[in-house]
Amino acid sequence: MGELELLRCLQRGGSWSDISAAVADVWLRQFGCRSVTIVCAVAGGGISGLQYRRGDDDQFQAMAMQLSGGLSVFVSPRLFRQLFASAGVELKHCELFHWPDLLCGLVVESGDGLQPGAELRGLLESVSRSLLSAAAGRAVLLADPARMEALAEFAAGAGHEINNPLATIIGQAQLQLRGDAGMDLRQSLETIGAQAWRIRDMIGNTMLFARPPEPHVQPFRLRGLLDECAGALRQTAAAGVSVGSHCEGDPELTADRAQLGVLICHLLRNGCEALRGASRSGTVVVSGRAVEDCVELSVEDNGPGLSSAEVLRHAFDPFYSGRSAGRGLGFGLCVSWRIVRQHGGGICLENLPHGGVCCRISLPQRPPVL
Repeated sequence: MGELELLRCLQRGGSWSDISAAVADVWLRQFGCRSVTIVCAVAGGGISGLQYRRGDDDQFQAMAMQLSGGLSVFVSPRLFRQLFASAGVELKHCELFHWPDLLCGLVVESGDGLQPGAELRGLLESVSRSLLSAAAGRAVLLADPARMEALAEFAAGAGHEINNPLATIIGQAQLQLRGDAGMDLRQSLETIGAQAWRIRDMIGNTMLFARPPEPHVQPFRLRGLLDECAGALRQTAAAGVSVGSHCEGDPELTADRAQLGVLICHLLRNGCEALRGASRSGTVVVSGRAVEDCVELSVEDNGPGLSSAEVLRHAFDPFYSGRSAGRGLGFGLCVSWRIVRQHGGGICLENLPHGGVCCRISLPQRPPVL
């Protein structure tokens, strides 16, 4: 693969196998590395691995790897190393790149070729990240970090500009309501005020996404939080929709309890709305468990699923709604992504084989050391 093909992948993206080959090519050909191993999360909480080595004819060979692990492998550096140790990969002469936001990682084995300096190695890491984030056709849906950050910047500016005229509209509507307006006019003014407040709430969510408060972390037990969130959604769920919670043991984690409550409620509400939008009964369940030094959460429903490729592509985008698919995404997944990233975790979304959607999350039990 030459430089032109590499540029094409950077500009247009490609399949996971094509992108992986492009990343391996950069390290193997340009810097004489012995091997490059790329791993990523797949549907069902599994892991897929591809190892590339240079052959005698200077062509590199790809080999699928049998790996066992879950989402937390991409959140915990210790579990990431254990993944390769259990597969018999010698890490003594390897450099590990570990990306929770992409739910993938890279292991580069040094060779006899030119060894890049720190600046060039940083550039290689950046190129590898850019390539892997552009891969299409993965079994799990990830938010594009670069796109999300760009949306956050836009949201911050737009929110400020919209709030000022919006405050004027609300104020004028309230002022007119104090007068002797007739019934029809009063109803119109009340509608204007209600819709303006709705816009203001949306702008508030936008600003929360763009400039979220720093997490206020403290230790707490997980089971109580899951039960609280499920109980809150149970009160507002439509008839025929059951909301439940399950926790293996009662693991402790140090995080912002209020923010995680918002995260879980957003995901539970999304599942409830999917069932209501499809006019069917069903269940929405949040589950939690400890996995080594991480906590894994999942919110699963048996609703209509995200059957449209377009909906899947935009599921983490602010305000995108796939109501034609029976599932209104709104702003909840976007805020959920932001909360997970603030806690150093990873999040993905996948359709279930039997129908419905599962959102999987892994969070470190302790805040990452920056």
